[in-house]
Amino acid sequence: MDEIKFKITLKVNDLYYFMMHHYYSKPAGIIGLVLSLGSLVLLITRWNVTDATAKMLYFIIALLFTVINPLMLRTKAKAQIQRNKSLGGGLEYILSDEHLSVCLGEEKADIEWNQIIKVKDNGRELVVYMTAARAYIWPKDQLEAQYDAVTAFLKKHIDARKIKLK
Repeated sequence: MDEIKFKITLKVNDLYYFMMHHYYSKPAGIIGLVLSLGSLVLLITRWNVTDATAKMLYFIIALLFTVINPLMLRTKAKAQIQRNKSLGGGLEYILSDEHLSVCLGEEKADIEWNQIIKVKDNGRELVVYMTAARAYIWPKDQLEAQYDAVTAFLKKHIDARKIKLK
């Protein structure tokens, strides 16, 4: 029986990167960036012909999705890591032919392979989605040498249409 074990301890930067990628790869995030950049262009090109109120509005909108939202996501990631022991405390994962097991101390949850709806490599992390809102984040720097073995194992047990690797 094949089995792969590894432990992941999420850091604030890991969760922050996931949240940023998750938000800014969706239509709402892209539209927000376009609005912010458009406001910045309007602020610069119409500087001499707009009043102070319009300049302030353009400036705030320009900052909204380029500075304010990323800062809010960073704060949210930090709070989530501090609040949730399982995220920052380290989870052990066991990949077996039967299922994916997630262990925290004596607690253990088994996830059947068919319950995984998507596996995505977002550049820095391998993300295993159970639902659109619930996922396990495996930073590549923590998987290290096991990355290739883990991805091969996932390919063996999960429908190829659900896996997007770089």
